[in-house]
Amino acid sequence: MNYSLRLKEELIAGAERKPCCRRAYLQGLFINAAQTKGGHVLLTLSSLAARREAARIYRELYKKEALANQTTLLFSSERLLADLMKEPAFGCPACRTAYLRGAMISAGTMTDPEKGYHLELRLFEEEKRASVTALLQDGGWIAKQRTIKEGFGVYFKSSEAIEEILTALGANNALFALMNARITRSIRNEENRATNCVAKNISKSVGAAGRVLEAIAAIRAALRFETLPEELRETALLREANADASLFELAKLHNPPLTKSGLNHRLQRIIAFADTLKTARN
Repeated sequence: MNYSLRLKEELIAGAERKPCCRRAYLQGLFINAAQTKGGHVLLTLSSLAARREAARIYRELYKKEALANQTTLLFSSERLLADLMKEPAFGCPACRTAYLRGAMISAGTMTDPEKGYHLELRLFEEEKRASVTALLQDGGWIAKQRTIKEGFGVYFKSSEAIEEILTALGANNALFALMNARITRSIRNEENRATNCVAKNISKSVGAAGRVLEAIAAIRAALRFETLPEELRETALLREANADASLFELAKLHNPPLTKSGLNHRLQRIIAFADTLKTARN
């Protein structure tokens, strides 16, 4: 079962039971419903869970069965039509949440947080787009909007905003899955950054060791190795014998051991000596 479907089934399980909230929930659930020429109500829902919930609400409130096919439900009820034609009625603060819960079940979709963060309501009518964005804004959530083939998309890509919305809707399981995915992604990104940093440092160390070895080779080619001060000869010999050693490891091989700063100073002197030989030849 995909993440979006699990979210909808969790929202269905937490549907409101208070009369005023049930009416708001009903209007949210039928947010994309359309009136047919025959005066019936047609609702297109790709989710089986959403179709079952719409049929259940209709059966409980109006004591009738909906006509169903693979993606649509046909409702024959003047009372239902009258309910849907009204502006969302919020009899208590919880009604707003109930309306959004119904809208999410009917028109919502959400990407698996393992793949990305995207929660969207796909609405057929401009009027419904405006009312939903205003309702979300009242809750402190500024949605992005886009035009889609079916009508309008009202969406969020911020994990923080999506977490707040899931919390408000009472979708705790979906919320925890999102939080776990975000934490896992954050840890993975930190590990990648650390790996890249280590690789970069290794590359720098290899490059620095290579420059020192080239300098030592140049000094030997010029038959000037024995003219190096004793401490530089010691460092040069150790570097030649331990080409892959880090600065820390190379410093500890000296007798007595050097600090990294002291070792780096000697290496720079070896490179500078080789550079003077090149300049003299030129």
